[in-house]
Amino acid sequence: MSQIQSLSRSCVLLAVLCGKHADKQQQRAPPGRSGPEAKRLRPSYPFPELSSAGRLEVHTLVNPTPEQFLEAQRLVQPNFFYIQGQQLEDEEIGSLVWGDADMSDPQSFVCLISPPFPTIVYLEVPIGEKLAQAVHSKGIPYVIYWRNSFSSYAASHFRNALLSVVQSSVSHTWDSFQLAHASFRLYCVRNNHVQSVKLGPRLLGDAPKVNVVTPENEMAEEEGSSSEVSPAIKIYDDDINMKFLLCGVPSTLDSCLLGSLEDGLNALLNIEVWSKAL
Repeated sequence: MSQIQSLSRSCVLLAVLCGKHADKQQQRAPPGRSGPEAKRLRPSYPFPELSSAGRLEVHTLVNPTPEQFLEAQRLVQPNFFYIQGQQLEDEEIGSLVWGDADMSDPQSFVCLISPPFPTIVYLEVPIGEKLAQAVHSKGIPYVIYWRNSFSSYAASHFRNALLSVVQSSVSHTWDSFQLAHASFRLYCVRNNHVQSVKLGPRLLGDAPKVNVVTPENEMAEEEGSSSEVSPAIKIYDDDINMKFLLCGVPSTLDSCLLGSLEDGLNALLNIEVWSKAL
């Protein structure tokens, strides 16, 4: 995979939603309850509507047939697939079902992904490791998946964080995931909406290479490089000191907080460097 794929200035997203989720805009109130009381019973974290913004160009399929999915790939040629499972009544995310067809079989699903392949596939389905491995083995560079069951709250927060990074920044897939995952750990794991970070989303794919070069070698590298290849990150000093002022409410500085801040800041710095390099 070339670095240009991961650092494209625009991102074409093909979102495939299960019908049972797409038709359910909000949770219905129990029988006999209406008005303000019913509104309080609805979840306060609905999935926001997917829409094009910034670098993100969104195309949506709802409950497609396999033929419609293949046709959409041919017409849109997305570099990002977002595949969402059903939203169940208990506010859990369910399996991948389009209409009456269960699409969760790994071999059957990967046969529906046609070239040119996307750079990223996000599988928002529970227990998705085998499906993710099958997609990754087909040549998809990066696959995001959930290894366990998870709630709509966790899914909504991570998706919002991930797409916010993609639509606002020229970023590598690896850094986009790391920043979204740091946000997920801060808000979902630390606030006990998810029991453990091990239950959160995971990423299949390789980290971007970072080349450490000396200034005197930079000229020789630039003369021999092609203008069609995206530049790698260049570090001129092994030890650089930077100061940050972090503001927030008083809290215990535990490993979850500090680790999330470290990974999030590191991803932000990488995104800034990639943006300057382009």
